[in-house]
Amino acid sequence: MNSSRFERAKNGALMGGTIGLCIGLVFGTVTLLRYGPGRNGYVQTLGRYMVSSAATFGFFMSVGSVVRSDGTMVDFNTKVPVYIRDKREE
Repeated sequence: MNSSRFERAKNGALMGGTIGLCIGLVFGTVTLLRYGPGRNGYVQTLGRYMVSSAATFGFFMSVGSVVRSDGTMVDFNTKVPVYIRDKREE
């Protein structure tokens, strides 16, 4: 694996993990307020929501970052000749 791909995967996992923690905090808090903590308690229930959401978002963001970077690099500053056919000559 190329180091740039690894760096992109790592950055995607960090971004996804951070977003997942925030979303897990929001949804976990709403669930706790609506349904209560259950038998696990407040901290463990909220922590489980946050960790599972962070792991899921981190995984998909890292895969998405690698897939996005898995292409040939295109230099948009190079000039490409454009050939135009004249239909009158046919």
